[in-house]
Amino acid sequence: MVRKEESSSSVDAWEETAVLIAQELRDWSEKILEVPADTFGGLPPCPFARKAWMDENVMVHVTQDISSVVEIKACFPPTEDLMHIIALTDYDDMTADEFDQWIEDQNKAHFGVWIMGFHPDADVDPLTPEYEGLGVDDYAIIVMQSLDHLVSASEILRRTPYYANFPADDMAYINKRKETFNAWDEKVNAKAYREQEE
Repeated sequence: MVRKEESSSSVDAWEETAVLIAQELRDWSEKILEVPADTFGGLPPCPFARKAWMDENVMVHVTQDISSVVEIKACFPPTEDLMHIIALTDYDDMTADEFDQWIEDQNKAHFGVWIMGFHPDADVDPLTPEYEGLGVDDYAIIVMQSLDHLVSASEILRRTPYYANFPADDMAYINKRKETFNAWDEKVNAKAYREQEE
């Protein structure tokens, strides 16, 4: 009987934490990602975030297990509009470098889905303003989007001052991501053409 009560209490605590994390992610977007900043050429750090939230195209997941991210990618991949934000609470199973390597490995076999992430122990991004939060324990953030949609959005931003203050390494990453998409797009189109010919 005691074990059952403890189990129920544990589930309730987890649900409360998950709800608070979801609220914090929305608050972070409203207060940081959607607010114009000089470091981003007068645009918000994420210029498309507000519309995505308003259109209900953001799905928030809270998990203790990073394998859940792989499952979401395989079974519920993001569409052109829909994106997933995953809060990983047991992030300390990986160092910041191991976390980055895991993301890089996922993106090598992307299948049209691109993953980005933020580990609590990583260096602070000097371009993005700090966020105080709602008092939840630290967690890693994983953002999963359609690669096509992400690259298209980046190309729109290239025509603005958005990337003016980006370090060379960050721009190299963005250029590499576009090259990766172009190679993928060419491969998919070639396959579709072959199937049509057959």
